[in-house]
Amino acid sequence: MIRLPDLARKYAFQTPEKTATYFETRGHDWQTYTQRMHGLAKGLKDLGVKRGDRVGYLGMNSHWIVESYLAPCMIGAICVPLNYRLSEDELVETIEDCTPEILIVDRHFQTVAAALIDRCASLKTLIFADWNGPSADMPNDTLPYEDLIANAGTVAFDAFDDISSASDDTMILFYTSGTTGVPKGVMLSHSNILANTMGTGPLYKYAADDVLLLSGPMFHLGTGSRVFTSVGYGTTKIIQPKFDVEDTMRLIQEQRVTTMTMVPTMLRMILDHPDFSKFDFSSLRCLTYGAAPMPIGVIQQCLDQIPGVSFCQGYGMTEAAPNLCVLRPEDHVPIDGVIPKLGSVGRPISTSDLRVVDENGVPVAQGETGEVIVRGPQIMNGYWNKPKETADVLRGGFYHTGDAGYEDADGFLYLAGRTKEMIITGGENVYPIETENCLSKHPAVASSAVLGLPHEKWGEMVFAAVSLKAGATATEQDLIDHCRSKIAGYKTPKKITIWDGPLPLNPANKIDKRGIKAQMQETDDE
Repeated sequence: MIRLPDLARKYAFQTPEKTATYFETRGHDWQTYTQRMHGLAKGLKDLGVKRGDRVGYLGMNSHWIVESYLAPCMIGAICVPLNYRLSEDELVETIEDCTPEILIVDRHFQTVAAALIDRCASLKTLIFADWNGPSADMPNDTLPYEDLIANAGTVAFDAFDDISSASDDTMILFYTSGTTGVPKGVMLSHSNILANTMGTGPLYKYAADDVLLLSGPMFHLGTGSRVFTSVGYGTTKIIQPKFDVEDTMRLIQEQRVTTMTMVPTMLRMILDHPDFSKFDFSSLRCLTYGAAPMPIGVIQQCLDQIPGVSFCQGYGMTEAAPNLCVLRPEDHVPIDGVIPKLGSVGRPISTSDLRVVDENGVPVAQGETGEVIVRGPQIMNGYWNKPKETADVLRGGFYHTGDAGYEDADGFLYLAGRTKEMIITGGENVYPIETENCLSKHPAVASSAVLGLPHEKWGEMVFAAVSLKAGATATEQDLIDHCRSKIAGYKTPKKITIWDGPLPLNPANKIDKRGIKAQMQETDDE
């Protein structure tokens, strides 16, 4: 049996003085990092956290969330990183689903946390993660994170072996948006995450001397999985609270970063920054990306301006911990100005048994489009508290991704569309029904159609066509403000068109989103 904390302990013995985490000018070596996690685990246990309990975390990237990823599972509990971009109502909905009794919060969300503990019956204790104590905005009985660790003293590394979660037990819960508009908690085990590390690490050519920059949000598994990769390889993690172009460039130079994960929008912002040439990027070895295609122009610009850097693309989803396919560095090398396989998402990793099937689950011929399904050790344990949805998506022993695609003669997978109508904006997944449900609650809205339109910076933007009720009035800004008060900003439409009359229908009497999209793109081209 192997568990993620076991790997942290391994490096605490093998490379105790090597930097494990670096955040806000302070570093912790592997010995200290591992001991701090054991101290937090003891503190949680003393607070009554039991095997199977959930521990929520609300905060930006820091060494505190990195420690909180692993400490709960040491005592058999489950970490739940919460999406801080959600509205307060959405956070309440998530907490009411997973019912944690403890919420760890950082300095950025003290007011929100105070409101959540009033609104969520399950929450009993707030823990404040910061260098200093909580502000007056927090309840008087809020516990300082650092005090929990200090009061724990030195904890033996085998102190919790009898209660720690096992390899196949759920150790972390990542929430992902759903096609029904209801968030789903994806249950991932040690085995799921280690399978992803083993399947992708060699393709990314990770090594123990890598220095990883973590700048994407850690409530997502895209960046979160790199925390686990670092634990698997014993690398150094440079932690940025959130992506900021100038700070990212500074950290790359000062900390000699070798690899980082980003969405194409982030890389474009770095390359286009007026001070880009003032920074030293010579340490960069590999840039990994996902969530959206990488334009060849950006790749060529990067290869020209950062000699020696290579690229990897990962395709997957939270339910797959997260990778299914990888487009390797050697697949990104231009040949006569063309990268032949750039339009693909790569080939299945070693742990992915991937098929493309028709509506009856029968594999289609090579080159034909069907639904992408997969099985393997990285596939989730299921959805939290959703047995029917779990059974449906894992029917036949395969995870049904909802993505349409085809494989070429060389085994590269090409996505032909998203059967779930998902919008990817700036690396965030948005399901139209979530935004449509929000719009429907506005008293002037009769119906709406939410879809993605091309956007130069974000890849896609959230767009809504809205039909108003007879006699009702509302402006575009009224509807945008309504959405912004109810749902996350990235789910809020950037543009809304008030339709003249009812929204158009297709032959099946459903709103004709394809026609609306074509009409809006035609209008933009004029």
